[in-house]
Amino acid sequence: MKPRVKSIFGNLKQRVDVIVLSNSTDPHIDMSFFYATGLTDGLFEGCTAWLFPDGRCEVVTSALEEEAAKKCGLPLHVFRNRDERLRAMKALIKGARRVGVNVTEITHKAYAELQKLAPKARLVDVSEAIVKARLVKDEAEVELLRRACDIASRSFEQVLPFLQPGRTESEVAAELVYTMQRNGATGPSFRTIVGSGPNSAEPHYTAGPRKIARGDLIVIDFGALYGMYHSDVTRTVVVGPPSEEQRAMYDTVRGAQDAAMAKLRPGIKGKSVDAAARRFIDATKYKGRFIHGLGHSIGLATHDGGGLNSVSDIVLRPGMVFTNEPGVYVSGYGGVRIEDDVLIARGGPQVLTTAPRDLLSVG
Repeated sequence: MKPRVKSIFGNLKQRVDVIVLSNSTDPHIDMSFFYATGLTDGLFEGCTAWLFPDGRCEVVTSALEEEAAKKCGLPLHVFRNRDERLRAMKALIKGARRVGVNVTEITHKAYAELQKLAPKARLVDVSEAIVKARLVKDEAEVELLRRACDIASRSFEQVLPFLQPGRTESEVAAELVYTMQRNGATGPSFRTIVGSGPNSAEPHYTAGPRKIARGDLIVIDFGALYGMYHSDVTRTVVVGPPSEEQRAMYDTVRGAQDAAMAKLRPGIKGKSVDAAARRFIDATKYKGRFIHGLGHSIGLATHDGGGLNSVSDIVLRPGMVFTNEPGVYVSGYGGVRIEDDVLIARGGPQVLTTAPRDLLSVG
């Protein structure tokens, strides 16, 4: 994991002697702990990763996680009680004058604990450097993302026959999650969205008791978790033959996604990609109906630290992975969103999600 640790240090604006990535109690787990250690399973509550400028990484782990921790091949400091944990941390922080912490993830309790362990040290926020490092995926990360995308894409196609009038949104969501896990996912990336009829006009709707009816647009936003890496896919289907209006909405969103896809190349700023999709939609009768950013970085988190939106100054680089997800939403009627996960590459964008992008009629 030396290249990952060195990448974090290489992005620092000011020098630090050591960086501490602290986990508290779930859900307050810093996914950068897993980035730096390379671990892809385990929970590691109360554990810490210690990063040094020469690329070294050492792990303070509970005995509960010892077997999982051994898989990273890094030096381990195993504790069985609170006193052993504090002794291990005190030894690692000894002599450090400037200690880097991931302020966006560390809890107040863990921050105060570090202050007490090293009262003369200055704690420095290194969260920006961590985000920059995590934005560019290495080959191992890309392979895990490919697997997560493949599982989600295949599962969606397998669930299509289940989408019948009379099924509830919750039943469809449950079937999709079950299918993803049957296909090898650890679990869903996030709470699965199945919005039918007027519910499809709510971008962050989840899934409820409404029964799917003929003529509905259904927005399905889902993802598979594999080796701690997330996929994030959205497809919109129609129950029965699409109406002229539904076809027009879908074609508008598909055109916007294609316009953005052409911009997903190294050297382009994030806001330029967003603008390409927004211009396309705003040139139609659906002007103003695209009400969110175009996409976000994806990796160890579903929203992995960077965005494609109207103010994004991120310059795209090979190895970055972003979602491309324009949408159109008409309150009281319905919505359309199409989302794919895209790897930025020198030869052009590589779409990692393979579920069909054509408007599908089900039921």
